[in-house]
Amino acid sequence: MPRFVKNGPVIPDRLVQDLEADRVVIFCGAGISMGAGLPDYTGLVRYCYEETGRPLPPKKSTEWLWPDRMLGELEGMSGAAVVRRHVADRLLQPARDLDLHRAILRLAQLRRSDGLRLVTTNFDRYFEDARIGLTLGVDYHSGPILPIPRNDHSLSWKSIVYLHGRLNEAVASNDHLVLSSADFGRAYLTDAWAARFVARLFADFTVLFVGYSLNDPVLRYMTDAFAAENATSMAAHKGGPAYIFVPYRGRAPNEEPYNRRNLQPIFYDQYRRHSRLKKTLIAWAEARDNYLANTTRLIGAIAPYAPNSLSPSDVANLLWAVVGRVDDNGHGAQAFAQVPTRPPIEWMDELERRESCAITAYSEAVQQARQARVLLPERPVSTLDNLFPKASERAPHQLGVAEHGLIDWLLRHLDTLGFVERVIDRFSNGRRLHPAFRARIRAKLATAAFADGFMRFWRIASSEGDWSLVDKDGIRLFNVQRLLHGPHDQVHVKQELLDSLKPILRLQRSYYVDLEPRDENAPPRGKRLAEIADAEVVLVSEDMLEHAATQIAQHSGGAAFWASLVPELTQLLRNVLELYAIAGAAHPDDDPSLYQRPSILPHPQNRHRKRWTLLIDLIWQGWMHLNDADPARAAHHINSWSTIPYLVFKRLTLAAAAQSSLLTPRQKLEILRDV
Repeated sequence: MPRFVKNGPVIPDRLVQDLEADRVVIFCGAGISMGAGLPDYTGLVRYCYEETGRPLPPKKSTEWLWPDRMLGELEGMSGAAVVRRHVADRLLQPARDLDLHRAILRLAQLRRSDGLRLVTTNFDRYFEDARIGLTLGVDYHSGPILPIPRNDHSLSWKSIVYLHGRLNEAVASNDHLVLSSADFGRAYLTDAWAARFVARLFADFTVLFVGYSLNDPVLRYMTDAFAAENATSMAAHKGGPAYIFVPYRGRAPNEEPYNRRNLQPIFYDQYRRHSRLKKTLIAWAEARDNYLANTTRLIGAIAPYAPNSLSPSDVANLLWAVVGRVDDNGHGAQAFAQVPTRPPIEWMDELERRESCAITAYSEAVQQARQARVLLPERPVSTLDNLFPKASERAPHQLGVAEHGLIDWLLRHLDTLGFVERVIDRFSNGRRLHPAFRARIRAKLATAAFADGFMRFWRIASSEGDWSLVDKDGIRLFNVQRLLHGPHDQVHVKQELLDSLKPILRLQRSYYVDLEPRDENAPPRGKRLAEIADAEVVLVSEDMLEHAATQIAQHSGGAAFWASLVPELTQLLRNVLELYAIAGAAHPDDDPSLYQRPSILPHPQNRHRKRWTLLIDLIWQGWMHLNDADPARAAHHINSWSTIPYLVFKRLTLAAAAQSSLLTPRQKLEILRDV
């Protein structure tokens, strides 16, 4: 949530975003003009009583709860024309200061089209004084002749609306002004033209009240009108919330009275005649007018620091500046990426948290909209989430400028453990780097020099093939025994099994990080991949593989079936070791089979190991069948294994040579010498 001035009110993110999207209607009350020298509504009643020479009720009298009734009674005693002439005399005084009015006009300016959208219940013409040259019927309208506030935000009314009438010169009757209780009754109850206008606004727009108090009769009439309209309408309230600036002294008041009127209060300290509110609105307008320069300055001041060292307001301001302005063409994200001091990777967590909350709120809003049978809300933009689409999503949407700005920032963290771990977490949740992100990483690796561990990690993470992508669903392998009755069935089963045995390289958080806590003087991690990530090879359907292998073993042709697949199984095992080699964990003289499969021959030590090692068992079963049925082919496989540069194949070669029924003792000795 942005805070535009020190100690000023915190403006809700949604309000700022709705204003940028031209969905906000600013409602201005008497408090706006008080700074320019005019009284509030109660002060105006007091002035009229004094000018007509009528005695005022005691200060603590309950009559002051209804100043509109007091004014109606005064008109009954002194005449409406006399009272309204005094009203005009008082409200036609020149303004002392129009800075606040100018700021509100700038905030009310529509961003996506010409014009502005502003409602005031004041009678004075200070907004016109603040912007010379406004034309009646085009730039402003006066009640009861009002424009239609359609919910088409781009084509709806674009003007200042004097909801309770615009003050004419003192010589005029001004009988059109909504001033007394009788006028309010006609505007909101009998004729109800003001009630319909207000109800439509509340239903279709986000409303911001400025210059009102909770007990203001004007606010009471408006909120009651909307509540009545909403209660009788078949469609529930589908617009944005209604906010109100609320001053306080010392301690913020209770929100409950405002919530009962469907208002969300924005509290602020009324220090020095509401100066902090005035400065906030002026600063907000300036930030909105010059948002590129202001955004760059704000990001530069906050981004270099870790979020947990900042106030929640500063964190919210930074997030709003980076990804909160949907129409900034990615300027915020680009400015963030270019901050000289690299913004910490912890900002990624804050961006993720922000987008998660937005999606949760969106889901709730969609559910409410469907129940009410109204238009569904727009889905919030998830800039960071777009960089990590679901792995199953084969054609992710094209990235925009903002996403590429975040990529520029994240590329500066390719050598940090924090970014590695956050990417691994997304992989574990079925996500993958966007194709454009992967391409940017590969381009960076071609020109940068990182430690070997980081280079290996990012080569794996940015790969295009599915060998680094875990399919959690796998392939279901049930009742394979029934598919082994004929040659055609065996071909079918072979294809299913080979696809299910496809090896995948899976990245997880490194256990070294917890086992080896380091002090500030320790050398940086990343010399080896194992220091920053664990790389394990898994098979696509390894959870079902043992069950399928058991079923095949129980079939009379099971051994022959595996014998027919020895070449394919050999290639799959080679693929496993090549994936480990990519991770730096397999070499000609060392590979994971040494401790994952202690014995090539069946042995109790082989239990409870990685499931990819079942490939060794299947190869051995098939080879043993060939050794009995076709010794020449069995010997051919021994020669083939001896040429593959990984330790597991040397071990297979030696184990098979020892069991071979064809090889002579001299040949076995030569194999032992060469291997």
